Amino acid sequence: MKTKDRILSVSLELFNRDGVSQVSTLIIATEMGISPGNLYYHFRGKDEIITTLVNELQNSLTTVSNEYASQVKDFDDYWPFMHTVMALFTHYRFLFRNLDSLNGQNPQIKRKIRTLILKLRHLCNDMLKHLVELGKLKCDEQSLPLLADNLLLVSLNWLNYQTLLDDHYTESDLARSGVLRLISLVEPYLTDNAKSPFFTHKDLVEELVT
Repeated sequence: MKTKDRILSVSLELFNRDGVSQVSTLIIATEMGISPGNLYYHFRGKDEIITTLVNELQNSLTTVSNEYASQVKDFDDYWPFMHTVMALFTHYRFLFRNLDSLNGQNPQIKRKIRTLILKLRHLCNDMLKHLVELGKLKCDEQSLPLLADNLLLVSLNWLNYQTLLDDHYTESDLARSGVLRLISLVEPYLTDNAKSPFFTHKDLVEELVT
C-alpha cells in the first residue's frame, strides 16, 4: 500500500476509534512509524486528511446512488441496499459522530458535509417515492418529505447513540442496528402486502430493545 493510502487508512481507524479532536498529525505519524515531515509531504495537515476521507465517502455514495435503479427493482431489494448504505456510514463513522465539531472547523469541510447530507436527503426521498410507486408504502405527498428527513436524522445520529450504549459493536453489527432503526420508522407506513423477508415485527421490536 502506498504511503498516502496508508495515511488515510490509519487516520480513518484512529478517527473512528478515538474521535477527530483526539487525533493529531503527530499521533498519526507515530502510529505509522513515519516522520511528521513524511506525512506533510502527502497532506498539508489534518483538515486535508479529513477532506480526502469525506471525498471518499461522497464518491462511494454517488456510486451507490447511481446503482440504485439497477439494484432495487422490488421491495425485497431494499434491505440489502439499505445495509450497503449503512455499511458506508459505519466505515466512516467518525464523520457522523463528530458532525458538530467538523461543521465549525473548516469552511471547505462544512461545504462538503452539506453536499453529502443533501445527497443523502435526495436518496431518502427517491427510495420512499419508489416504495409508494411499488404500492408498498402508504404516505401522502406532504408527509413524505418529513419521513425522509426523519430517516436521514436517524441515519446521521444513531451511531452516537449506539456506541454510547455499547462501544464494542462490530461494523457489521452497527450497520444492522442502523437498518433496523430505519425499518422501524418506515414500518407504520407499509401497506398490508409489504412484508419484509428478513424481519418480522416481533423480531424488529425484540432486537431494538435488547
